[in-house]
Amino acid sequence: MRSVPFVILFLFLMVFMTTANTKNIVINTPYQQIEFNEKTALPIHWNICYPDCSDRAKIVLNVANEANQFFSIEQLQSLEEVMYQSVFIENKDAMVLMFELRDDMDIEGMTTSISKINYVISKTSFQADMIVYSSNPIKIKIDGRDALQPENITGLGGLYNGNQLITVTPQGIEAIEQNSWVKDSKEIWQGIRTRFWSFLISPRSNIQSYTMRDIDNHSFVLEALSDSNQYHFSFYFGPVEKSALVSVSTQLKQLLYTALWNWLRWICFGLQMILGWVYSWLGHMGLSIILLSVIVKILLYPLSRLAEKWQREVHEIQAWLQPRLKEIKAQYTGEEAHTRTLALYKEKQVNPMFTFKSLAGLLIQIPIFIAVFDMLGESILLKQQSLLWIKDLSIPDHWMHLPFLIPFFGESFNLLPLLMMLVTALGAFFFQDQHLKGNLLKQQKRKLYLMAFAFFILFYTFPAGMVLYWTTSNSLQLIKVIFLRYQT
Repeated sequence: MRSVPFVILFLFLMVFMTTANTKNIVINTPYQQIEFNEKTALPIHWNICYPDCSDRAKIVLNVANEANQFFSIEQLQSLEEVMYQSVFIENKDAMVLMFELRDDMDIEGMTTSISKINYVISKTSFQADMIVYSSNPIKIKIDGRDALQPENITGLGGLYNGNQLITVTPQGIEAIEQNSWVKDSKEIWQGIRTRFWSFLISPRSNIQSYTMRDIDNHSFVLEALSDSNQYHFSFYFGPVEKSALVSVSTQLKQLLYTALWNWLRWICFGLQMILGWVYSWLGHMGLSIILLSVIVKILLYPLSRLAEKWQREVHEIQAWLQPRLKEIKAQYTGEEAHTRTLALYKEKQVNPMFTFKSLAGLLIQIPIFIAVFDMLGESILLKQQSLLWIKDLSIPDHWMHLPFLIPFFGESFNLLPLLMMLVTALGAFFFQDQHLKGNLLKQQKRKLYLMAFAFFILFYTFPAGMVLYWTTSNSLQLIKVIFLRYQT
């Protein structure tokens, strides 16, 4: 029994010595801070900064990997002792960290086939490269379950929630599928993305082939084969933002506005450029969104004027037709009523489908609506930006917390969508048209009221920055309606 304390002391010293011999190495660049564990030769913490780590208003993504829950290499999973020694080199454009087997290691008794791992971490972008020297194929597992901070928005705003496993090829973006790839000159990226962040891996030219397997909703395994026993992988770990993406690969620009046609994506890029320019001038994102709405309103003025012209023409025709159609309906039925109605349209020289002309005026503005919707919804520039009671323009404004949960609406009261609805409803209240009287005017106002309510439901759980844009746009329209009303 006397030996028990000595056994416990011996085990404690062994554990302490093992822990003491394991050291962590921290690499700092303007965009990334990565902490490596010398035992596993893998990152255990990965911090990403946007726009960069020196910015006082930076957005930071912290990813923990102590238990290899996010990023792991199968051959390094079962290591029980420190097998590697590290060498650090810094040059102009990158930090280089090399892990090699310790000089005193017994090669014959090794539990891993990996003899060396080199990391090259860029100082000018969000790129990092890993070169693994292994006598066996490499198996990398990536599990982004919660690592990339997926959104948690209720209602229709929930379309921004969750992770996506994606493959980025020169032809476009598609979902990751269990498949084998023979490496050629084409650049292919595989990985995971959320609304604002993405972690992607690209096997390089010295890898002959690789297989994607064990795919589920948030993780996958990449198994690579190389005849040279060298496995070179490039990583992009950073924001889904144009300048950051293209600094690593122009192909990664495809991550932006992926659901849209190319011509619509270019409208998004144009709006993004305007917003970035305004923000660099004002230095306040809330005010920049307001000014963006004003600028777009000015740019769209020719289209808006055309749409309003067509709308007035439709109203004029409706006002002329309504009493005559009412008279025909009261005096005639059947074929006679139909014949006289067609004669009435012919007399006015209009097609019975003339009301679609007013819809055409609306349709020519819809691409801008969609582009603004996508651009503001995906812009990381809105994250952590405040305005008045709004703490973060990238999520609903959460003006007041409710003591209960309302299905679809969540458990917070969002004030901005209500203000947007009231502004739109006021525009309907003051609306007038010299050609619309009585029931026709009431019908038009009823449509505008219903539209205001529909937009309240639609935008209630959407990001506050998006609602701010449309509230500003509707306020400008209200000012115009009031001005025209009292001018006439």
